Amino acid sequence: MKERRHVRVLKMVGAGCASMLLQACGGEGDGSALRAFTPSAPSGGSASGGTTGNGGNGNGNGNGNSGGTVSANFDASAAARHALVGPGQQSSGRLTEVEQIGGAIVRINSYALGDGRAVRDIAGDAAFALGRWQAGTVTSASGADTLTGTDGRAYHYVIYNGLATLPASGSFRCDAGTFTAPSRESGAGPVLGSATGNASLRFDAGGGRVDASIRVDASGVVGDVPASAVIADTASTSTTGNYATNGAGATVTLADAGNGAYALVGSYRAIVGAGSYIGAYRFLCK
Repeated sequence: MKERRHVRVLKMVGAGCASMLLQACGGEGDGSALRAFTPSAPSGGSASGGTTGNGGNGNGNGNGNSGGTVSANFDASAAARHALVGPGQQSSGRLTEVEQIGGAIVRINSYALGDGRAVRDIAGDAAFALGRWQAGTVTSASGADTLTGTDGRAYHYVIYNGLATLPASGSFRCDAGTFTAPSRESGAGPVLGSATGNASLRFDAGGGRVDASIRVDASGVVGDVPASAVIADTASTSTTGNYATNGAGATVTLADAGNGAYALVGSYRAIVGAGSYIGAYRFLCK
């Protein structure tokens, strides 16, 4: 039986956090057990309502989480992982700390969102959670960033359970994908765009072979993201295109979607006209 470490969903009015931000790429961590984060005594936050799911009532409860739903709270396995991308930076690897409120993830390892937080594009079930940190202070042990909620700057996340093993063979069709609204990272253009995509997955002796692409539309101007990759093993993340050098591309990882299904997850960047846009995604393949 696959080991599971359940994440405790914490209800709170809001969290006052010091302003700090880690500006580095996160690694795999030390492999320690996942633990739920217990916040300090809450202080006032902004109310926004509109969230459904196991953690919130959508009635303006002060969490500032809205703009999406989850069918169940994320149920972390021993192989829980994350991908997070913000302006000019990213973090990925093992998920060792997590906090979920009203369907929204507000803490991922050392990253936490507080001080008037607002989370948008919330989606997920027991196998994953995805969203966009639109407003609030993003904090860690090493620095700070303040998201105003009006200038387009945002952080995008997806958390998921990794695979225990790769199948030896098999082909899978993927859905149209779930995306956060791509936010402008730099340059000129609308504050937010929209994303669409397509993907397929097959396994052979070389691993998981992903054929995928993502398109970002910013008010009629489009940019394409190459997302095809070969995933050699369960711990691998592939970087496509020019993602590593701040160009168009994506990170691609295989995930366990439950019930014998698989998922493709990661973050992406598109160059759209004079702007650079970032986001997070998940394709369900079965």
